[in-house]
Amino acid sequence: MILTFEQEKFVIRELLKALGAGEDEANATAEVLTEGDLRGFASHGLLRLPYILRALKRGTIVPKADVKVVNETPATALIDGGHGLGHHIATIAMRLAIKKAKKQGITAVGVFNSNHFGIAGYYAELAMRDGLVGIVTTATDALVHPWGGVEPFLGTNALAVGFPTEPPVLLDMAMSVAARGKLVNAVKKGKKVPEGWAIDSDGRPTTDPAEGLKGALSPFGGPKGYALAFVLELLAGPLVRAGVGKEVHGTLEPVKKFCTKGDFMTAIDPSAFVPLKEFKARVRDYVEQIKMSKKAPGVEEIVIPGEPEQKIREKRLRDGIPIADEVWAELEQLARGLGVDLKDLKK
Repeated sequence: MILTFEQEKFVIRELLKALGAGEDEANATAEVLTEGDLRGFASHGLLRLPYILRALKRGTIVPKADVKVVNETPATALIDGGHGLGHHIATIAMRLAIKKAKKQGITAVGVFNSNHFGIAGYYAELAMRDGLVGIVTTATDALVHPWGGVEPFLGTNALAVGFPTEPPVLLDMAMSVAARGKLVNAVKKGKKVPEGWAIDSDGRPTTDPAEGLKGALSPFGGPKGYALAFVLELLAGPLVRAGVGKEVHGTLEPVKKFCTKGDFMTAIDPSAFVPLKEFKARVRDYVEQIKMSKKAPGVEEIVIPGEPEQKIREKRLRDGIPIADEVWAELEQLARGLGVDLKDLKK
């Protein structure tokens, strides 16, 4: 199945509205999920929609939540998302951070009582579009083991950092070596996974994805990745009144209660430190130095953070977004239950 950017957004919007989501909530969710697919993050794209629809049906996601600021200073804010759609709430949070940063130079906004918000890089990019540096992190269910430990106590805890430069620089990464979804897909296909991706329930490295799912994902970079995941857990957890470690649930199915994860966002105005023109020029020079530097054998190009995803995005805007047949089949089944015909929606 191939969908255009607008077709995918339309499908998502209509299915969400069929379950009571408002225009703003549906539009924000559709935008972020489609951007996930555009950039090659299929696990954070249309694949997530069935989970969201089921959560809306169960009442563990509120379609029109009361999103409110519960604590605020000129440079900070804490938002209670009211258990609404995470993409909508995170968009509100970053836009508030942007508004404050333009007055204060640097700001931070925390979020609790929200839900999975898709790709972290989208919100960092919102800041970039306004000429600001955006920093975003979020927590997930505990899936990653601490270095030297066996039990999962950390989320994959995405980190995104975006710079409003030319070319743009956008880091968007998780703290695990591999996404949990890759193990799930390997189980379905009966394939092994590379050693280092996960451990079994006894703490031994395993290439059996089923055993890895029973055990824990491994942090990238060994003890350094574990340490980074740990501090991000604190920023998107206790600091913002959200869950931490095994208290975090609701970003994976099955979900029986409200999601307990948190988000933490920072926006920085470069002009508070250095003239923006100077900042952009120095970054551009540095990027050129990196790209012109000596390459390792067999390497054609050295890329900067965000560049591979941008190339995928440009191609898919031109050629369409590939949607896995099993994902589309699941959506069609859910849509029929809502009285929605996807054959009409994707025209």
